Amino acid sequence: MLDLSLHHLTALDASPEALIAIAGSLGCSHVCLFAFVPEQAAHRFPVMAQADESRLRDALAAAEVALGNVEVFPLDSDASPARYRRALALAAALGASRATAHIHAADLQTAIVRFADFCDVAADFGLTAGLEFNAFSAIRDPATAAAIVRSTGRPNGDIALDLLHLVRSGSNVADVAAIADITGYVQLCDGPLNTRESARWHEAIEERMLPGEGEFPLAQLIAPLRAGTLFAVEVPQAAARKAGATAHERARRAVAAARNVLGGCA
Repeated sequence: MLDLSLHHLTALDASPEALIAIAGSLGCSHVCLFAFVPEQAAHRFPVMAQADESRLRDALAAAEVALGNVEVFPLDSDASPARYRRALALAAALGASRATAHIHAADLQTAIVRFADFCDVAADFGLTAGLEFNAFSAIRDPATAAAIVRSTGRPNGDIALDLLHLVRSGSNVADVAAIADITGYVQLCDGPLNTRESARWHEAIEERMLPGEGEFPLAQLIAPLRAGTLFAVEVPQAAARKAGATAHERARRAVAAARNVLGGCA
């Protein structure tokens, strides 16, 4: 069975412990949880807390699931990445291997410095620091993300690649091939090739399509990636949730669709 990580965005109505149990029941090897969320968005995302450490450790062991990636660490201008030490320490204590960062409102040189600093803090806890690009941040495309990662020269720095944001940036298979050597983590979903810009935030956070049910050329985009790249199923389904589909059912559909796509690629 293919190794997959279940991203919490697929079922935000599940607690971290519940998501771990769902992932285990679906045969996922990993989960992605939120270890830090900015205060203004905290009401939208269930964040694991220091007080949860023992329960989460027991849940991971019972489900035979590993904590793969933790999110989301905005590298803002008003604070040092050192403010994330507590969240990163908790993630490392629970066995996480990765932490994903975003960079907002920064020129290229500033972004390089901020990401290098985050890599150094993450390295203190044995974590790989992944830089995710998207249209809502200062890092909007894979070429810019790659320039930052390569410029830092940090061995624990790479790209966290969300295929939705890749397609929305106008990038293609050649762009994936150009960053494959520094991409260690991929978030998988599907969608129409084109959407209105005004709808893209809703799409990213609330409503993505199951892998294989949209128009993304997933097989071609996946082909250049290195063996061993971890794939996370990141498919929020607000309409299905509103219609009564449980967190488990929505995750089941997303995981089954991802396995179908990745199995075909293999």
